[in-house]
Amino acid sequence: MRNLLLIFTICFFSISCQKEEKKYVSKKSDSKKLDNSKRYLRSIMRLNFKDRTEEIEIYVIKKNDTISNQIKVLKNNKLDTIESCYYDLKISKTDKPNFYSGTITLHSKYENLKLNKNNRRTIEFGYCNLNKDSLYINYITSKNASTLNFEFKNYKNEKLNGILYQITERDSTKELMNLNEIHLLVDNFPDTNNFFLESYDLHKDKKRKINLKGLTLKKDN
Repeated sequence: MRNLLLIFTICFFSISCQKEEKKYVSKKSDSKKLDNSKRYLRSIMRLNFKDRTEEIEIYVIKKNDTISNQIKVLKNNKLDTIESCYYDLKISKTDKPNFYSGTITLHSKYENLKLNKNNRRTIEFGYCNLNKDSLYINYITSKNASTLNFEFKNYKNEKLNGILYQITERDSTKELMNLNEIHLLVDNFPDTNNFFLESYDLHKDKKRKINLKGLTLKKDN
């Protein structure tokens, strides 16, 4: 299932306050951007400081090439909701063969932002669905909720690959606007072939780069 390419958009429709878009991908297509043959290892790196502890999820791409993803900051054994950025994910089986239902919640410093014409927030979740002969991607968006409900198909198991994106716009004055963007890879297995990592160029983001020299890693379950 390597070198996949988006072919066409199938449909747009609304579910509650969510908008969903489905895109099909062909196994026989040619695209480096959607190469899901690459493997990554998800681990948790724990850093202890005098006044805080940081738990950082990392994706090990290859030796000396690692990026950060989620982060939880603890101060006095309490979660710092301003400096933390992570998601909660729940997946369960459905009555339909090979289909799973999921709920994902993004936690960030803008989670409780009072939304109005001056404060706007959009959350988008893209995730893969796997058939025996093809792969398709769903995108769900919401402009008023931090929790998204979704359903995905995987004929092999309940493995999920996705990406969570949030953009927050705050008008500080009539001429100035504060803009904040968040990209989080979403996986539920320690070993992953999440091609969103490279399709969104997250491996090129210097702010996410981490040097693992001399560190011991622990797999994330």
